[in-house]
Amino acid sequence: MKILYAIQTTGNGHLSRAQKLVPKFSEKTNVDILTSGPLNNFPTYKPPIKHYKGFKFFTSKSGSINWIQTVFLNNYFQFFIDVFNCPVRDYDIVISDYEPISAWASMLKGIKCVALSNQYVLNSKNVPKPKRYSRLLLRVINFLCPTKLGYGYHYRPYNENILSPIIRDRIREINTSTSNEILIYLPTYSINNIIDIIKKIPDQMEWTIFTNESDSNYKIEGVNINSISDDLFTKKIGSCYGIICAAGFSITSEAIFLGKPMLVIPVKAHIEQQFNAAALEKEGV
Repeated sequence: MKILYAIQTTGNGHLSRAQKLVPKFSEKTNVDILTSGPLNNFPTYKPPIKHYKGFKFFTSKSGSINWIQTVFLNNYFQFFIDVFNCPVRDYDIVISDYEPISAWASMLKGIKCVALSNQYVLNSKNVPKPKRYSRLLLRVINFLCPTKLGYGYHYRPYNENILSPIIRDRIREINTSTSNEILIYLPTYSINNIIDIIKKIPDQMEWTIFTNESDSNYKIEGVNINSISDDLFTKKIGSCYGIICAAGFSITSEAIFLGKPMLVIPVKAHIEQQFNAAALEKEGV
C-alpha cells in the first residue's frame, strides 16, 4: 500500500502532527508527503515530493483574516491546474490534514481520501461552539477541503470520530520548570504592535516574542525577539511561566499537556480558532 500524506503549511500545527504520524505510518507502508500553502521551514519527517502554492489566507494589519482579499486575490486558475496535475492516482489512499489540492484531486479522480484534521469536526455534534459565528464561513471551510470520510482532533472526545491531540515526542520528553518568562506567538500581529502593548504592563516579567518577521534573534526595548525556531521554542515552552498565543490547535494542546497557563487571542474572522477558543474556555483557559 502507498499513502500520500498531504499537509497544509499555514502555521505549524499541521506540520507538527506530521512529525508524529508520518514515521508511524512509515513503519507499516510507503508514505510520501505533499504540502501546499506558504513556504515553511518547520521540519518534517521527510522532504515533500511536491509543494504547491495552494490557497492563501490574507490577513489585515490588525491581525484578522481579510476574507475579501482571500476570496478575490487567490489564483484559482493555478489551483485548478494543480488539482489536475496532483498525482493522487499513484497512491492507494490520500490522508489530508486540511490540504485542499489533494482533497479536490481525490474527489475528482475517484481516489479514497481520509481527513485527519481539527477542521473536519468543527460542525460535529457536542463540539463546543462560539456564541456567534458565520455559518457561511463554516460551509466555506468544509468546501475548501472536501472529504466524505475522516477523523478530527479536539481537546476532548466529544463524539466517536474525535481523536485526542497529537503531542510530539519532543514535547512529551520535556522536563518542565517555571521561570518568569512569557512566550508570545501571535504571527498575525506585528512586533511593534505587541511591544506597544507590553510597554503598558508593569515590568515584572521577561518577554519573548517569536516571529516570522525576523531571521535573527535580538532585543529591543527589553523584549526578546526570536525568529521562528522549533528547537528554541520547544526549549523555552518547557521552562516559561506562561504563553500568549493565537487559538491554534497544536500550540494550545501542547501548552495544556505541559500545564502552562495561556492567554489565548483567536485570530479575528478565523472560524477554526473561534471554535477552539470556545472549547478552551470550557477547559478553564
